Amino acid sequence: MIANLDHLQVTLYENLSRDEAHAEIRKTLAKKLGYEPEILRTEKGKPYVKDNPLYFSVSHSQNKTVLAVSDAPVGIDMEIFPSGKSYAHIARHLSERERSETQTERDFYTHWTVKEAYIKMLGSTLAEMYRDLEYVGGNLLYKGENVGGQRYQQATDKGVLSIYMPYRGI
Repeated sequence: MIANLDHLQVTLYENLSRDEAHAEIRKTLAKKLGYEPEILRTEKGKPYVKDNPLYFSVSHSQNKTVLAVSDAPVGIDMEIFPSGKSYAHIARHLSERERSETQTERDFYTHWTVKEAYIKMLGSTLAEMYRDLEYVGGNLLYKGENVGGQRYQQATDKGVLSIYMPYRGI
């Protein structure tokens, strides 16, 4: 477990297939809820627990899966280095101001994971928001306006992890 606060629990699962990781996620949610949850998806693909105000978000990168569980909307995204992905083709989705701040793979994924975490928190899709969502100078902007909310981010030489949720103490 990475963090366990009153309103946010973050758990990292390593060296598991996606199916194995999803089984562990179900166990974690069942332990938190006290019963085996029915996990459904919104029409845009965001998973949620049926008939329960528990929020969670999942991200996969290489052989790692990370789960954020909260009593408020939450989004999480993670990228492990080297990603093995060419980010050049994705970088075209960044604004000119964002591209000026992204000189390395770490810079790029620092920007990208914040945006992904925010989009996951909202339950939206990248396709719907990427043109209007911008992370510049440490601020997340939608159509030029600061979106508010709280961001937690950890960037190391091994990867980047970003969590986004409404304002409250993390």
